[in-house]
Amino acid sequence: MMDRSNQTVVTFLSCSIRKRDWPLVDAIEEKVLRPMGFKCLTVGRNVSFPQPPDDAIKRVLARCECLVGIATQRYVAADADFPARTLALATPFLVQETAMAFQAGLPFLVFRVPGVELEGVTRRNLYVDVDPNLHDGRPRFRCREEVLYSALRDLRRRALVRRAAKSRDGLVEWIRNVGLVVAGAYGTYRLIDWIARPGCFGNFHYRAQQCRTCGSRTDCKAEKVRREAGT
Repeated sequence: MMDRSNQTVVTFLSCSIRKRDWPLVDAIEEKVLRPMGFKCLTVGRNVSFPQPPDDAIKRVLARCECLVGIATQRYVAADADFPARTLALATPFLVQETAMAFQAGLPFLVFRVPGVELEGVTRRNLYVDVDPNLHDGRPRFRCREEVLYSALRDLRRRALVRRAAKSRDGLVEWIRNVGLVVAGAYGTYRLIDWIARPGCFGNFHYRAQQCRTCGSRTDCKAEKVRREAGT
């Protein structure tokens, strides 16, 4: 289902970068996310920086407007208190990146391979189950198509609302900073003007030669009128 809007949403795609997971991740991005207007970035997949992973993730997240997670199985872990119980876990970066997105106020959505246990903040948001294997080269989601695309449209809407809010906040901050600069410049001008005033300022006399050539002539006349009016 193609989204007809021309507004692209920059998206942090949190997923496994292991080769065995590439087919599913690539299919979700190319067949589902990209046609819906999501431009995906993943550290170690299509974005790389010469800095520690945590710093690189933070840097990329700062450019993004939402997050989509793909939870494929990475580990099988045993419960220390119940050794017979095992859990299938996704890459730990999924939890870390989603938590960082949550802290930054980014909306997110998680696609989960059934059986994979979601941890931490990944459990608090809506998630959609997806088969681990492709069907004719396409991902198959375990929900009705309208549910899938409704979730994606809502994610996109929230990302655009956040973008608009950030734009307004940025404009307000710019106006505030310009106002401070202008006010500072005006204040400096007023100070210089005050220092440059002659000692007779406010005693303007129409016929006095020194008043006719004084640089403070206009302001001096206004000050004299103000004094005479008692304001």
